[in-house]
Amino acid sequence: MRYLFDSDVLISSARFHYHPNYCEAFWEWISAGHKAGLFFSIDKVKGELLDGDKDPLLAWSNLPSLKDFFQPSLPSLPMWRALSAEANNPARNFQMAAKTKFLNAEKADAWLIAHAAHNTDFTIVTNEVSAPNSKREIKLPDASAWLKVPTTTIHPVLQRYAKTNFTFKP
Repeated sequence: MRYLFDSDVLISSARFHYHPNYCEAFWEWISAGHKAGLFFSIDKVKGELLDGDKDPLLAWSNLPSLKDFFQPSLPSLPMWRALSAEANNPARNFQMAAKTKFLNAEKADAWLIAHAAHNTDFTIVTNEVSAPNSKREIKLPDASAWLKVPTTTIHPVLQRYAKTNFTFKP
């Protein structure tokens, strides 16, 4: 099983818990997981990470060791179309604003799900929480279930792959 990191996990980690200025070990852990062939994301996530020239995620995302961490999303277009059909299914009764936001081609959520469904061996790492009865918003865990893509939060991944000092353990 490989993991696809959602932008909210990386952004909240950088802004709140594991800022690169004082917790470089977390970011090295992600790089080590990528080197081991387990941790990835997609190009649309990289686009959501960057908030100006002084953003610490800009330097991190451009490290040579992360050269292919951000995989291209376009090959998963057929699965994106299937996801779009699910989101637009009248039986789901989503508000138009929810569908428009979720299916925005520049945003990462739907592309992450499509990429994971296309490749079939990814679990998406996200901070989003399921809200299956919501009509105002389409949550990533709920939409992932439509295409049978598993999701998790960062903590189980840390428990499985990090030693007490963020050293990667296979």
